[in-house]
Amino acid sequence: EDLGDAVKDEVLGVIRGIKDGPAAVEQLTCGENFSPARAKGFSVASLAVFKGVAEMEAAESNKELVESHKEKVREYLDGVIVIDFV
Repeated sequence: EDLGDAVKDEVLGVIRGIKDGPAAVEQLTCGENFSPARAKGFSVASLAVFKGVAEMEAAESNKELVESHKEKVREYLDGVIVIDFV
């Protein structure tokens, strides 16, 4: 919260970098929350679409890659919500 546009751009850049990695992300959408009144304090959102459950689980099981992305922006995060939807 209140970290400025440069920090939001850095966080969004890390999120966008997920698509360039070895994960089988079919579609990746991310951006700043456009509805802050309903956001419960969350200011950035992303949606990753995988071809199937197996691809999603394979990406999730690559713990080193997941941690390397988290580490790049961890100091800026207050909380993260992850929802898997099949």
